[in-house]
Amino acid sequence: MQRRQLLKSIASLSAGAFILNLPLKALSATKQSPQFVNYKELFNQALNNSPELIGFANVVDDFPPQVLSVEGKIPADINGTFYRNGPAKHEREEQRYQHLFEGDGMLQRFTFSDGKIVHQGKFINTPKYQKEQQAKKFLYAGPDTPIQHSLPVSSSGMINTANTNIIPVGEDLWALWEAGSPTRIDTESLEYREQIILGEAGKYNKTLQGLPFSAHPKVEANGDIWNFGLNPSGHIVLYHLAPNGQPNNVALINTRYQGGMLHDFLMTDKHLLLILPSLKMKHSSDKSRQGFFSQIVFDENIPMRVLVIDKANLTLKKEYELPAGFAFHYGNAWEEKDGTIRFDASLYPDVDVLHNLSNMMKGETNNAHTKAQTAFFILKPNGSASHVLLDTTSEFPRVCNHIVGLKNERLYHLSSKHDSLWSDTVCALNTNSGKLVSYDFGKDFLVEEHIPVCPQQKEGTGYLIGTALHVPSKRTCVNIFNIENIADGPVARAWLSHHLPLGFHGNFKIS
Repeated sequence: MQRRQLLKSIASLSAGAFILNLPLKALSATKQSPQFVNYKELFNQALNNSPELIGFANVVDDFPPQVLSVEGKIPADINGTFYRNGPAKHEREEQRYQHLFEGDGMLQRFTFSDGKIVHQGKFINTPKYQKEQQAKKFLYAGPDTPIQHSLPVSSSGMINTANTNIIPVGEDLWALWEAGSPTRIDTESLEYREQIILGEAGKYNKTLQGLPFSAHPKVEANGDIWNFGLNPSGHIVLYHLAPNGQPNNVALINTRYQGGMLHDFLMTDKHLLLILPSLKMKHSSDKSRQGFFSQIVFDENIPMRVLVIDKANLTLKKEYELPAGFAFHYGNAWEEKDGTIRFDASLYPDVDVLHNLSNMMKGETNNAHTKAQTAFFILKPNGSASHVLLDTTSEFPRVCNHIVGLKNERLYHLSSKHDSLWSDTVCALNTNSGKLVSYDFGKDFLVEEHIPVCPQQKEGTGYLIGTALHVPSKRTCVNIFNIENIADGPVARAWLSHHLPLGFHGNFKIS
């Protein structure tokens, strides 16, 4: 595609703004009163009987800096900052959001220095958050939540909640969402700075403003950033950014995908992999299923498609078909010398997990635990594909940062052994031998994503660091595992005096 035509096509997508692949006009104010279900009342009633729901309770204020109480000894070679992001503002007045993905983002920072950990939590003061704080009520409808007399929405920036992931880029932090631009955060103060217009000072001018930028970019060892963004038309924007966040290349492909959601992707040393799940949008006559997320359905007759994109020019090189399935998250992908591509996924048999995240917002906990399994896929150069499923449940898979896109021997993920509302176990899988080691926190903990931190840049060494909510004490702890001995439990654990909202993703920046 010629550069002029590319910019013209991208600009047309940017002009047709959307939220989470839903046209923004669907979120504009209407004269009719929306159907009202008091999720706040339902949730609070359920919380009285199900204390594990505390991780989804509304957060009112920022958390000031606090030195954590440490059990054990923090290893001397862990110095840096652990960042996490997730939704935290779920309620205003009597209104409660109807899906976990809708809440305003809150950044958690854990600073590791001289054997101590200091925590600070701060809401990301986006334009939406600022305006609703001043009004003391929700002003904009969400993908699943109707708001009576909601304000019209003309750009994704107006309702960007910056609530899904956080990555260091240059001297800044980028808070990421699914359907709009990255949000720049000041590293020192954690203050909101701006919604970034990628490439504004270069050849792209403002043509990329407001375009979707997924919450799961892949970062190479040299710092280059690769990402995608899904448009409801089925077009996907592909990004190759320099370590400072400036675009090296941007491309557009028409995938014809109409599933509404594409959360993650993969990268090898030569290719990007877009795995399109077996989803479609289906309008329902049920008044309780009129939201965007609620209309996403699984179709076993739709195969998963893997689009193999050449990183050199961001063009489609090959396509594979896989059995029907859905995955929120992937761990890693790599290529053999003959061109065979291998990758893993936390694979679901359907998309019920998406709807359970809505049910939890009104206090329903039945079947809320993960049903995903670790799956290993093989894509052969001749076009054939195969996969194997492991027995253990699996979510939030990660590999060491320096090995992303290359052959990995270790895969770290969460699992559930107690039918938990959230995960309760951390796991380390040797992808060569198949040996799985794990640490079970017990049924009283809700365990969040754990990050492999490898100061020596050598796979199999370093630490696994993550947070967990202890339900009986209503406190959150930071856990530090020796990667070589995960089954022995944390070598150190640092406690807050309170609990944090359960979040999604984060990263560790080594000092």
